[in-house]
Amino acid sequence: MMAVIPSSSSIYIHPAHLAKALGGEARGDRVLAPGPGHSPQDRSMSIKVDPNAPDGFVVNSFAGDDPLQCKDHIRSKFGMPSWQPTHQSNGRASSTDRRTPIAEYIYRREDGSPYLKVKRTAEKKFYQQHWNGSDWIDGKPQGPKIPYHLPELLAAEHDTVLIVEGEKDCDNLAALGLVATTNSEGAGKWTEDLNQYFQGRDVYILPDNDESGERHAKKVAENLKVVARDTRIVRLPDLPEKGDVSNWLEGGGTADALARLMESTPRIEADQERRLIYSSAEFIADFVPPDYLIDGLVQRRFIYSLTAPTGTGKTAVALLLCAYVALGRQVGEYPVEQGSVLYLAGENPDDIRMRWLAMAQAMGFDINTIPVHFLPGVFKLSEMTERIRTELEKIGPVALIVVDTSAAYFEGSEENANVEMGIHARRLRDLVKMPGGPCVLVACHPVKNAGPDNLLPRGGGAFVAEMDGNLTLSKTDAIVTLHTQGKFRGVEFAPVPFILSSATADRLKDSKGRSIPTVIAKPISESEKSKAEASSRSDEDTLLIAIADNERATMAGLADVMGWIDSKGRPYKTRVYRCASRLKKDGYVKNERGTLSLTNKGKQEADKARQNASVAGSRYG
Repeated sequence: MMAVIPSSSSIYIHPAHLAKALGGEARGDRVLAPGPGHSPQDRSMSIKVDPNAPDGFVVNSFAGDDPLQCKDHIRSKFGMPSWQPTHQSNGRASSTDRRTPIAEYIYRREDGSPYLKVKRTAEKKFYQQHWNGSDWIDGKPQGPKIPYHLPELLAAEHDTVLIVEGEKDCDNLAALGLVATTNSEGAGKWTEDLNQYFQGRDVYILPDNDESGERHAKKVAENLKVVARDTRIVRLPDLPEKGDVSNWLEGGGTADALARLMESTPRIEADQERRLIYSSAEFIADFVPPDYLIDGLVQRRFIYSLTAPTGTGKTAVALLLCAYVALGRQVGEYPVEQGSVLYLAGENPDDIRMRWLAMAQAMGFDINTIPVHFLPGVFKLSEMTERIRTELEKIGPVALIVVDTSAAYFEGSEENANVEMGIHARRLRDLVKMPGGPCVLVACHPVKNAGPDNLLPRGGGAFVAEMDGNLTLSKTDAIVTLHTQGKFRGVEFAPVPFILSSATADRLKDSKGRSIPTVIAKPISESEKSKAEASSRSDEDTLLIAIADNERATMAGLADVMGWIDSKGRPYKTRVYRCASRLKKDGYVKNERGTLSLTNKGKQEADKARQNASVAGSRYG
């Protein structure tokens, strides 16, 4: 018996899902179900599934119910729009609007309920709607992607599934009795959300005969070869340019011929049964020497988290490293390999612009020609990675990619969920495969209540496991120190100090022409760090003495006593606050009702500071 191959405008409905939606029972290609307004036990309505009929079915009521009411009842239960009459003009049907769909495809959840509708026009334009529980709403659903024909996939009595590029192709293969599926949005839009449905299955991928079809097939295979039992790419013979499996079937292809092609196609990575044990020579033959981007610090094709609390200088240091890589300048004592940079500015692009303008003027580089590229805004990495790759292939290879921040690109719902964070981290790791084999640096917020000895990125063990190292930033006053904590693949390095400073630029002004200050970083030597720390210690001693002499004084009063005045001649309260915060952290000072006082430990330290100050001949050091 010859199978009917539906046309491009036909609709295929699985009888079992129609029966479930209507509260009836499936018998072959027919469904018996209660008609509109009838009791659940009633079987007064018969529906024959016919891909070539309007809406994909023919209905008959044994109870004499109006056929149009029956069709609308079925449409409503099955998540399809109600029937609309064809508009007439001068006795003729009006011409089809360019956005009028000639085919509609409904993606359903595991329970058969509607989830996503894809509409296809005669010009092969596609539009999406999502089901809100009672109606179809324009736009994609907010949840994860699901494969087309998901209920059929889960209910299949065998593990063989075919993956094609379009819903029409799936319906044509389903009409042959095969289990077939696809992803929404076409070639290149496969995401990791879909992988879970193919665990342990035998997967056969049927690409369209064009370059994008081949890339899509390889991407799907790359995703599924680690979860499927068997993965193969079946290339159909005698396909025209841009042809697909539907063209092949219309040209005389049969289910039996397809089965023979599937069987004769070799597995992906058929050599996976290779030897497990290697000789010493064979083992070391695969050694890849470390390829440092910043010598002794970070390597190309490695991914690192950069973890620090808010306000510690993550963005300032990350931008500084971008500039140094782009210019090939040495970071402190560490030589840098020059190369292009890509900066993913997801958290605050406007702040990045201000800092970059200030850095350009402070460092003296040409902001118009430096090989640093920015990708502003938040997007889904799962959907944009291939597009980024395509643009980088045109721009040229990159040596460094900065992601600011990890949280901005997280697509899950819970940062502490190991599974979700593992998927997120692997998406980030894919960036090391971009043209140039870049080093990837991911700015991360730390775990809650993080202390100096617990600067680990949010996301638990699943996230850290995907990182090649966790770089950290700790701050003391204006000094920021880069080091490692928790995990680092490579030779341990000495802490690298930076200093944060306020900066502006000629172009960095508000709408009224006033200068806008921002914060930038620059590396400093150990001797410069020691001088800065000594100055910070001197400030602390001075403040301890001032508090001892002026109990319950306000910060403004203390600043005035010590002669700490800002550029506008006002008491420099911020300097007092920063210094007091360090003393409070060490248990020397307490803050009560907006005034500062010394603890017993602080009083002892103030006496020592006073003795040192008297030797130096100054009351306040």
